[in-house]
Amino acid sequence: MTSPDREKRSGLKDEVLAGEYVLGALSADVNAELAKRMKTDRQFAAMVRRWQENLGHTTASEHRSFSYYMNASNDHALRRQGDRLNRGIYGRFEILSAVWNSVRFWRLTTSAALLWAAVLLFSVA
Repeated sequence: MTSPDREKRSGLKDEVLAGEYVLGALSADVNAELAKRMKTDRQFAAMVRRWQENLGHTTASEHRSFSYYMNASNDHALRRQGDRLNRGIYGRFEILSAVWNSVRFWRLTTSAALLWAAVLLFSVA
């Protein structure tokens, strides 16, 4: 029963090593040692290939999304610079959003509403 546990631990350790090898998180000596091991150990080489395939898809999609984001933000910046109408509209919305998000505005509005309610309450009575 002890040998399967040792094999499992070795398998998990190999998975971690394969992942670190693909990510480039190991020292040059360990990388060289693992490169030699990949030539002789098919199972370890398969783990490394699986890590490379999985991370390759992730890296490609990250590059695609990052480049799309950069292109979109650059296009937006270029459009806004040349369009005076957009600047005027965005400026108005900026003022309105600043007022809407202002704590002072809402405190003043609440105070005025309470004062008006008190005036109405005491004038009727």
